[in-house]
Amino acid sequence: METQGLDRVVIAVKDLDKAAKQYSELLGVIFWDAGPQEEQGVRAMVSWNGQVELISPVSAQSAAAKFLERKGEGVIGVAWKVKDIAEAGDQMTAKGFRIVDRFDFPAAPGFKLFKEVLLHPKDTNEVTVILVQSERE
Repeated sequence: METQGLDRVVIAVKDLDKAAKQYSELLGVIFWDAGPQEEQGVRAMVSWNGQVELISPVSAQSAAAKFLERKGEGVIGVAWKVKDIAEAGDQMTAKGFRIVDRFDFPAAPGFKLFKEVLLHPKDTNEVTVILVQSERE
């Protein structure tokens, strides 16, 4: 599998609105409020031009909540673009990496296709590696 470059860096924060304002001022980017992502137990804000996603837990059981409790605010994941998500997932499994989740966001605004595979952070130096296949409208 060969990646097609960085998709975005994912940062877990306690106060999503405050962090979005801070990063907007810092990077000169605009964030889009993706709202609650119920499957993941987070609320997310994304800056596609800044390649940054901010997440804040809405569920105490979410990976983001557990991350914040253990480590505090910071980079929780790095997302890389791939051409074929199914093939990339299969290749990672064959190489011994554990997949912790798969997401398909059929209604992601601005996208015809948006799918993710998340690798277990214990297999990737305590950072969740996210493989992304997306196609903009």
